[in-house]
Amino acid sequence: MKITSDIHTHTFLSACAARDSYPQDFMRICKSFGIKTLGFSDHLWDKAVPGSSNWYAPQDVEHVLQLKELLKGPECQAECGGLKILFGCETEFLGGKHVALSREAMSVFDYVLIPPDHFHMKGFTRPADLNDPQGIKELMIRRFMEVMELGMATSVVHPFHAMGWTPEMPRLIQSMITDNEYIECFKAAKQANCAIEINTCAVAPIAGNDGIGPDKFSPEYVRMMTLARETGCTFSIGTDCHNPKNIEKAGGYGHFDRFTDLCGITKILFND
Repeated sequence: MKITSDIHTHTFLSACAARDSYPQDFMRICKSFGIKTLGFSDHLWDKAVPGSSNWYAPQDVEHVLQLKELLKGPECQAECGGLKILFGCETEFLGGKHVALSREAMSVFDYVLIPPDHFHMKGFTRPADLNDPQGIKELMIRRFMEVMELGMATSVVHPFHAMGWTPEMPRLIQSMITDNEYIECFKAAKQANCAIEINTCAVAPIAGNDGIGPDKFSPEYVRMMTLARETGCTFSIGTDCHNPKNIEKAGGYGHFDRFTDLCGITKILFND
């Protein structure tokens, strides 16, 4: 499917993004690759919610709202023609009902992205001593279902991607999740009207000889997303780029086009 939307991007307002990750450059580059709807989703921890880390604390609602003013400026106005611009956020989730965005602040945003598995934040988003694959799998499934119970997420981002361990860990954990376990999760997502994100990590080539097709797509990601589609889920597209130049380096969105075709995916948020 021809991809015309990307709603997971980070400007310099995200502490982990490139300092020259400017919205006007996202506009120019994404538009050149056929994007028609571009969403900005900087990291966010609402001050109204207790429990922030030192890293998250400065990235509050007031901080990310600076982007709205930048979007009105001459640099962005010169590049935004032909684009629908959305103002979103990627908040944080610590499990249970501990999401880093108050329901009162939700109305500020066009959409809300919630990550169930930012497990690279050891001792904060996951137990510091969690290292066994079975335990990681169980926590990922539980966190996914808890996000669905919140009813706040427009899309759940990079789902079932076990970041924070070895590069091989995400695929290992995915191989341990059964079809039935995925289906139960995706039924919950459909019920919650929450999209499943196809992130750059889902379309990245894998090492070895068992990648699918010329793009060497991960068989585990193809299985996951095909099951989500068969369960009736809607999807979103997110490069998760922290520097717009990386979209250029990747050659645009062709790998997303081919991945969605392979999985038979056609229901994509904001995609014309």
